[in-house]
Amino acid sequence: MNDGIPFRDAYKKVGLDIEAGKFTYNTSVNHTHEGSIGNLCTAEIKKQMEKVVDSFPFEKVNTALAALIEY
Repeated sequence: MNDGIPFRDAYKKVGLDIEAGKFTYNTSVNHTHEGSIGNLCTAEIKKQMEKVVDSFPFEKVNTALAALIEY
């Protein structure tokens, strides 16, 4: 409730509305800031993660492991 009423009054009103079976709500969201449910930025996060993973020296480690296993 964004009607400018004190929280305790809004809380009580919602409780009474639920009790009376008159409570309704809207599940649609209109969030646009980065990281919000409407703008998770998953493509950007994936790109950053791939950059970090690509910086790991997997080939060097795999070569060292293979050399250890041979003996």
